[in-house]
Amino acid sequence: MDLLCPVCHEKLTINERSYRCLNRHSFDLSRDGYLNLNMKSSQRSGDEKEMIRARRSFLSKDHYLFLRNRLNEIIDELSVESMVDLGCGEGYYTGSFNVQEKIGIDLSKEALKIASKHDKRTLYVLKNIFELPLKDSCTDLVTTVFAPVSREIVRILKDKGHFLLVRPDKRHLYELKEAVYEHPYLNTVEDVEIRGMRLEREEKISSTVLLKNDELIDLFKMTPYYHKTSPQDLNKLNDVDELKVSFSFIIDLYIKEQS
Repeated sequence: MDLLCPVCHEKLTINERSYRCLNRHSFDLSRDGYLNLNMKSSQRSGDEKEMIRARRSFLSKDHYLFLRNRLNEIIDELSVESMVDLGCGEGYYTGSFNVQEKIGIDLSKEALKIASKHDKRTLYVLKNIFELPLKDSCTDLVTTVFAPVSREIVRILKDKGHFLLVRPDKRHLYELKEAVYEHPYLNTVEDVEIRGMRLEREEKISSTVLLKNDELIDLFKMTPYYHKTSPQDLNKLNDVDELKVSFSFIIDLYIKEQS
């Protein structure tokens, strides 16, 4: 897969630890191993480090291993040679995928530091997933796990390439919301239509796990609910020693229609 210069959009070629284009724009791999192609400064708060710490702690317990294993089964069935993981985070899913050529893209430096340190088989790139530094029709597969759907997906996929999307189902983490909110609610689930792509199949998988207090707090911190919840409601979790929580996911597999 050819990377493109974010300045002039010419092809980047690697020379030792630098990527350069014919117009002499140059981008070095960071000390941690990821490539920064983000041309816009993004101010991040200290909350990001706390969220990443919580996510890494929770995922290290492999409560989501059943989801990761299923994604690997689907990808193995597709027999792809190249893939791009959008919103890859710390690489929990990306690093496990058995694909020859992989690129993980995220806008979090803190997450990519972890991903590139623990996974040397993937090139991790700091960039907005809505402005991908990739050529048209360059990859067999795009994956998005709990991240927004980028309009760039159709452009970078080859004809008959696949897009694998993972999103929460209605009852995902419902018991956790019951413990925190006076009026818990189901997740809203709508069909995701992508122009130029056809939904090939959809499946739902779920698991229920007994979580300890520290795991519950880490789990809540890695969700979008955390910053939308009052301190009073957040404190309710401190009094919960353990709780059975449902993990429920929708896995959609799309195929790009021939142009």
